[in-house]
Amino acid sequence: MDFWTRLLGGSSHRKQAAANDPQQRLARFKQRYNQILQVWHKTTGLSSDRETLSHIRRGFQALTAILNDESRSPAPHLCLGFAASQQIYTAVSKIAATSHDEGVIRDAVAVYNALIDSEEEDFLENDVFAASLMNFVGRTIGSGTIGIGEDIEADIVELLFGIAAKIRLQPEILPVWFTTHAADSNGRLVNQKTDFAGMTQKEDFPLCYQLIDHVHHEGRIGDFARTGLLYIFESASKSGTLEQWIVNSDLPTLMATGLGALYSQLSRKLSILHPKDDLPLILSLSDYAEMQSNPQAESFFSPDFQGHMDTFLSYLTFWQDVLEHCRSVDVRHTLIDHFQVLFLQQLLYPSLLESSDLDGGSSVAVLTYLRRILDALDHPELVHMILHYLLALSDYTASSPRTPRSPAAAKRRQSLMLLSVPDQDDDRMNPSLFNLVDLVLSSVNSRNPQTVIAALKLSTVILGKNHGYAISAMIKTFDVHHREPHRTVGALNAELDSYLNLAASLGSEIGLDEAYDAQLKDKLSMLESHPCSLKALALPSSPVQSPGFFESDFEPRSVEPHYLIPEDPLFRSFIDLLLRFLTNDLETNLALTEAIINLGTCSQLRLEGWASLDPADYHFPGADQEPESFSSESFRDMYRANRQPAWESSATPPLLACLQSLQSQVNALRADIQDWDEHVANRKQAFYFHEEVNDAMKATPQFKPTKPPPESAPGSWTPQIPKYMLESSASPSRSQSPRGRKEGLDARLAAAASPSPAPSKLTGQTLSASPRASSPLSRDSKRQTTFMADVLGNLTASASSTLFKRRIRFRRPPNSDTIEVMLSKYQPPPPDDEEESDTGAGADVDAGKGETGREQKRRSEEEDIREASLGHIITNVVVLQEFVLEIVALLQVRASLFGEVKFA
Repeated sequence: MDFWTRLLGGSSHRKQAAANDPQQRLARFKQRYNQILQVWHKTTGLSSDRETLSHIRRGFQALTAILNDESRSPAPHLCLGFAASQQIYTAVSKIAATSHDEGVIRDAVAVYNALIDSEEEDFLENDVFAASLMNFVGRTIGSGTIGIGEDIEADIVELLFGIAAKIRLQPEILPVWFTTHAADSNGRLVNQKTDFAGMTQKEDFPLCYQLIDHVHHEGRIGDFARTGLLYIFESASKSGTLEQWIVNSDLPTLMATGLGALYSQLSRKLSILHPKDDLPLILSLSDYAEMQSNPQAESFFSPDFQGHMDTFLSYLTFWQDVLEHCRSVDVRHTLIDHFQVLFLQQLLYPSLLESSDLDGGSSVAVLTYLRRILDALDHPELVHMILHYLLALSDYTASSPRTPRSPAAAKRRQSLMLLSVPDQDDDRMNPSLFNLVDLVLSSVNSRNPQTVIAALKLSTVILGKNHGYAISAMIKTFDVHHREPHRTVGALNAELDSYLNLAASLGSEIGLDEAYDAQLKDKLSMLESHPCSLKALALPSSPVQSPGFFESDFEPRSVEPHYLIPEDPLFRSFIDLLLRFLTNDLETNLALTEAIINLGTCSQLRLEGWASLDPADYHFPGADQEPESFSSESFRDMYRANRQPAWESSATPPLLACLQSLQSQVNALRADIQDWDEHVANRKQAFYFHEEVNDAMKATPQFKPTKPPPESAPGSWTPQIPKYMLESSASPSRSQSPRGRKEGLDARLAAAASPSPAPSKLTGQTLSASPRASSPLSRDSKRQTTFMADVLGNLTASASSTLFKRRIRFRRPPNSDTIEVMLSKYQPPPPDDEEESDTGAGADVDAGKGETGREQKRRSEEEDIREASLGHIITNVVVLQEFVLEIVALLQVRASLFGEVKFA
C-alpha cells in the first residue's frame, strides 16, 4: 500500500510542479495565443462564424486563467513579460472590436483586467496599451454600432473606473492617458478657443470623455462613471496642465447640460396623490380617496417617474461630490459658473416662472422638484447660489468668492455671462419681479390641495434646513436687542398647562403620556441637529464651522437672534390653514404641522409673540399679596419668577388662539354627537393596534406577506404625527423614538385572545380578529396574514359605517377669525344621480325658506363654507392632539436646552 501511495503522490506532485513551472506555463500561453491569431487570420467573416467565435472565447478565457494563475505564483512571470513585449492587447482589442459578439467582448475585458491587476510590466504606463484599450472601448461602447448588454457595458465602465482610481493614486501615469498638443514648453495651454463651450478634443483625454458619456446612467454604469470622473477632477489639483485643460474644455458645459437634460426629462405636470388602491391606513380612514388628480399629470409614485427622479438626484449629488473633492480652485469656480448660468438661470428659474396653478400640476411639479433639490444638497456653494438667486436676496449679485479666479477662469466666466445676456432687455428674467417667495405664498393660499401640500413641504425644507436664507425673505423678522431671556419659568408652566389642557380636551387621553415622552425625545433630536443650533450649543472657545467640505467660498448665512413679525404673510397663511384644520385633507394637515414645528426649531427665533406669551403682557392677579419676609433677595426673585401669570384674551399668542378656536369646534361636535370621546378613543386605538401588529409581524422571521408593502418613495410626505398612527411601509414618521410598544402590544394581543372581547361602539364589532387561544403572531405565516387581513377589514368596516359618512359643515363668516360648526342638519351626502336641494345639508341653519339657490351660493362663497365626513374629522382630531403635544414638547425642550426662561 505504501508503494502505491508514494507512486500516486509522486505523480500528483509532478503534475503540480509542471503546472507551476514558468517555462511550461509560458509555452501553454504562447500556444493559446498563437491559436487565436491563426484562427482570426484565417476567418474572413468573424462576426458570422459562430464556431470561430467560440474557439476565440475559449482562447481568451485560457489566457485570462493563465495570467491570473501567474499573478498568484512567485517570480519569474514570463507570461506577463511576453504579453508586454508582444503587445498581445493590440490583437485582443482588434479581435473583440471586429467580432461584434457580446461573449468575446466580455472575455476581452477579462484579459485587460488580468493585465492591469497584475501590477507588473507597467501596463498602465504604456502608451500603446492605453491607445489600444481606449480604441477598444471607443469601438464597443462609444460608437453605438455594437449592441451589448448593460452588464457588459458596466464591466467596461468598471474597467475605466479602475484606471481612474490608479491615476488618482499614481499621478505620474496621468501623461499616458492625458496628452495635449496645445501646450508650450512650459506646459501652458495655448491657442485656446474663446467660445463658452470650450474645446472639444476627445483625443486629448478619451478616458475622461468616456466617463462623462456614462454619468447619466442608472445602476452600476452610472455609479462607476461618476466615481471615476470624480477621481479625474480630484487629480486636477496635482496637474496644472490638466487643470487648465478642464477650465478651457467643454467638460463643464457637458456636465451642466447633462444635468439640465435630466431635469427636462421630469414631467412638467405632477400629481402627488397616493394611489387609491394602496393608501396608508391613516389616509384610508379619511376623505383622502375623494381627492381627484389631473389625468394629464404624472403620478409621483409611478416607477417611471421615480426612476427619472433618482437618476437626476444622483447626478446632482455627483455635482456636489465633485465640488467637495476637487482641490483646484479654478476648476471649482468654472463648474459653479456653468451650474449657475446653464442650469439655474436658463432652466430651473424659467420653469419656476412658467409654472401655473391653473393647469393642474405644473406648480406642484416645480415646488416638488425644488424641495427635492434643496433636500439633496448640502454643499454651501450650491445652496448659497440657488437660494440667493431664487429668493432674490438683495446681496446675491454682490456675492463673490473669497478666492480670486485665475485669468483663464475669469475669461471663461466672462464668455459664459455674455452668452446668457438676451438680445432685448424685455426678455431678461429677473427674480426681483417674481421669485420663489412669490410662488410659495401664492401656492400656500391656493385652492388646489396638492399645490398647498407641495408649497408647505418646500417651506419646511427651507425653514428647517436653510433657515438663514429664509430670514427677511420667506418670513419677516426683526432683530433681538437683548440677550438675556425675559420669559419666566412661571409663565412657561402656565403656557404648558394651557397647551396640555387643550390637548387633553380634544379627545381621549389614552396614550398621552407615552406619546408626550416620545415627542420630548423627538424634539430634542430635532433641536440638536438644526443648523442654527451649532452656534447656540457650541462652547464659547470652539469655532463654529460646517464640516465636510473643502475650502468653501460661501459659508452658511449667520443667524442672529430674531423675532417673528405676527403679521408675516407666510405665518398668517399657516394660521388660516390651521383654523380650517378639521376639514383640511389629512396630508395638508401633516405638511402644515411639520412646517410650523420646523419654524419653531430654530434656536435663534424667539417664540414670543407667536407661540409664547410676550412678557410685556404678563399679569399677576395676586401681586399685592406677595410675602413680605424673605431670607434673601434671591429667594424673592425666585418666588417672582415662579409665579404663573394670567393674560388678557387679546394677548393670547396667535398659535394658541387658533388652537383654542379649534377646541371650541371640537366642543361643539362633542355636544351634538353622541359618544364623541369614545369615537376618538377607538380611532386612536386603531392606529396604535395597527402599527403594533405591523411591528410584531415584521419582527417574526417566518412571516412572509402575500403582498409586500411598497417602500416609501423618495421625497414622500413626512407625517407630523407619531409612528404608531401611520403605516410604516408607506409614510415613515419623523419620530424614531422608542415608545414601549411591547407592553401595549401584549395587552392588546391578550385582549384579542380573550374569549369575549369588548365590542367597539363604532360598529358593534371588535377591532381584533376572532378569539384565539394564543397570540396570533406566534402562528404560521398563513394565520398571521389572515389575522392582519381581519384587523384591516374591521378597521375599514368601522370607517365605512353610515355614522362616519355623515357630512358636517363648517362656515367662516366674513371678516371673522372664528369658524362656526353647522351641526343642526348634517346628513349623508346625496346619491350621484340626485342634486342636493336648497333646504338639504347644504343650507344654512338660519337661512330663510324663501331664499333662492343663487343667493345661497353667494352666501356660501361669502361665508367660506367647508364640509367633511365625521370619520375624516375624527382622524384630524387625533392628528391635532398629537400636534399640540409636539408644541408642548418643543416649548419644554427649548427652555431647558437653550436657557430661554429665567428662574430668578
